Amino acid sequence: MKKTFLIAALLIGLLLFAGGYAESHYKTAPGHQAPFLSMNDADSMIILDRMKGDYVLVNFWSSSDAASRRAANLYTAWQRRHPDAALKMVGVNFDTSEGLFREIVRRDSLVPQEQFYASGDTARSIYDNYGLRDGFGAVLIDPRGRIVTHNPTDAELDALLLENNAHK
Repeated sequence: MKKTFLIAALLIGLLLFAGGYAESHYKTAPGHQAPFLSMNDADSMIILDRMKGDYVLVNFWSSSDAASRRAANLYTAWQRRHPDAALKMVGVNFDTSEGLFREIVRRDSLVPQEQFYASGDTARSIYDNYGLRDGFGAVLIDPRGRIVTHNPTDAELDALLLENNAHK
């Protein structure tokens, strides 16, 4: 009887875990409305819903995650090559301290007004809403607030820019 109960409890636990995992990835699947995101610091404030009407690239990164830090630099470099692009950039950082975050923004020459530091309940909420348990990355959001793709390449951003310019 104890063995049957243990097996049943393990199966229920696995189902609950798998359901939560699938739900977080479902929320950020292409075509779905981007989850709520609101952050502020001493310098600036971001509310994703207020950015509707524009393409927005939200990049989640940490200095301890080399791939995500590199992506933050690559997206900033793309933006500097295309200063008139109809694309807004938002960086959300999850470093262990705000001081470290500010130093990395300075050292990497990221645009400070586009970078936000997440900690505490805000960080946990973003982790859950954007399904970041498997690692950091970026989401491209269209003017209607829907997710277009994850981790867009320079070529994908260039194509978006060309498409946008063609519609003007």
